[in-house]
Amino acid sequence: MSINCFRVLVLSFLVVLSFQSNAQETAAANKRILLKQAIDSKRFVFQAQSARSAKGKTVTLTGGYHFILVGDSLAMDLPYYGKSYTSTTYGESDLSNRFQSTHFSYTADTTKKGGWQIKILPVNESKASRIYLSVESNGSCSLNVQSSTRQQISYYGSVEALKN
Repeated sequence: MSINCFRVLVLSFLVVLSFQSNAQETAAANKRILLKQAIDSKRFVFQAQSARSAKGKTVTLTGGYHFILVGDSLAMDLPYYGKSYTSTTYGESDLSNRFQSTHFSYTADTTKKGGWQIKILPVNESKASRIYLSVESNGSCSLNVQSSTRQQISYYGSVEALKN
């Protein structure tokens, strides 16, 4: 193989890598734009993949546990692992973080690294008095639920924009 053929081959390889790198950067930028629009318009879903209790126990989740925000409505369906500070009603077995609400405040701030810090304060909800989402620009997310009647719990997963 001559030196010129080798140079052409190396140059062609570098050009292909450059196009592939640009395509990946463009896809990441498009995902970030879609996430920003979803967070600004309050139209996104968080899919939980694991949960971590206040005592540090981590549980892998299967079964489609989620947190959905659509405009002025939110729905949370997440399991709960932790200690409750109040007694439950006789026969009550639902210790999950499952509720729906249309009464809450919502703030979303951009972080220095290009992600978002979201704070949601549901009104009159004993299972969650404060919900914090820390969203990375690639969509990975942690969601922390705090309550006055239970230990806090954190969930890890991803956030995606809801389709119209």
